[in-house]
Amino acid sequence: MNVDEQIKELIQTGSGKIIELARWGTAVLTSFLLLAGIFAGNPVFYGIAAFTALVTFAIWQTTPHLHNAARGLKEGFRQNGTVEISMRQWTDPDSHRHESCHGLIAIDNQPLWQMEFVISQHWQPVEGKYRAQLVFTPGVEWPVAILTEEGLLYPRLKPRRADGFQR
Repeated sequence: MNVDEQIKELIQTGSGKIIELARWGTAVLTSFLLLAGIFAGNPVFYGIAAFTALVTFAIWQTTPHLHNAARGLKEGFRQNGTVEISMRQWTDPDSHRHESCHGLIAIDNQPLWQMEFVISQHWQPVEGKYRAQLVFTPGVEWPVAILTEEGLLYPRLKPRRADGFQR
């Protein structure tokens, strides 16, 4: 999938109501599972509730960035910059391998932001330094999306200032 197709898909996904329904739906489901555990006295409901709580937390962390990226790609402004991508891999106690994608965002060779990115299902970033278009939107101080020639990235969590200064 090329960058334009990735942009179109992200705008459709981030602008839709399904993500917002999933956001609230998982929170309601977790609450019902907790109540079911209380009334039924069955610990299985608590285990399922713990799992849905983790999913809910992940969705609540990511969806604002997805919405900002979609809005920025439609209405925002772009500025040239660079992104230095690094991949981190780790193994959890159950021997499952995990990977996260991080980037150092710079404008005019001045590092500004450190981000952890959502890993796209259509593009697997490779470590390295890339020229990029940084997409900004009013009301958000960091780039809401990063466009490289190879693909599209957006934050998974709230970015941190590269210089350690947080407002």
